[in-house]
Amino acid sequence: MTSVSDLPSVIIPLAGLRILVTRQDTPESSLSAMLKTQGAAVITVPMTMIIPPASWKLFDKTVEQAAKFEWAVFTSSNGVRHCLSRLTELGHSPKKIFSTLKIACVGQATAATLTENGIVPELVPEHYQSEGLLSAFQQYDLKRKKCWLIQAESPREILANALLKQHAEIVSTPVYRNVPVESDFTFLLKKLEQHQLDWILFASPSAVQNFQQILAAGFWQSLTTAPKIACLGEITAAAVKSFGWEVNAKPEIQDFEHLVQKICEINLKKTEKR
Repeated sequence: MTSVSDLPSVIIPLAGLRILVTRQDTPESSLSAMLKTQGAAVITVPMTMIIPPASWKLFDKTVEQAAKFEWAVFTSSNGVRHCLSRLTELGHSPKKIFSTLKIACVGQATAATLTENGIVPELVPEHYQSEGLLSAFQQYDLKRKKCWLIQAESPREILANALLKQHAEIVSTPVYRNVPVESDFTFLLKKLEQHQLDWILFASPSAVQNFQQILAAGFWQSLTTAPKIACLGEITAAAVKSFGWEVNAKPEIQDFEHLVQKICEINLKKTEKR
């Protein structure tokens, strides 16, 4: 029998790294678990909570008129999950509700959440973000077409505005909202001061903004060794840069698997140079 000592050494890309994850893991998607699998020591400190919208009134009303729509547009996996959950609560079959609609979604992760629930999207852009979806929509005639945007409260307006310019008729219904987590972050500030974090991972602009709010003025600049920052996408990266912080990693494909892969690649290159 071969012992462990007889086996060739296996490279563990993130071994020894201490990484802060600023989002809440879900049963469907655990960024922390992915990082731990690659050898990282992970601290999970959510900066935002995802909760139901202030009111379901508009969504519930729109559901009753779903057959009148041409398109349903999902801008996140969270939107898919909360939409389907609400439909089930109302006693509707999500597959039946969306069976007569063309489905568009912002990226592969959102598409996967739909597909897992038996709903196949027609339009999934190669470039994740609303801008990529808008580009993909150029091939369709949206004039007087009714589009149902299923998204967060207070979403970015770029998607709705661009669809209106194509003369589409827009109904936007919130199915969730991001709110700041209220907690005592003293222990986290100490870890930053004592250089006990190598990376911070942000998956949304709201997480960046809420993280910045727990820092005293000049705190980040006072760190002699600041953690590297990884962002899930361009909008989140822009939020980081708006505070004068450097973005050290951002995957071309906006999902957690490619985010972890990007950090692994960066750390392996650093290891090879030693």
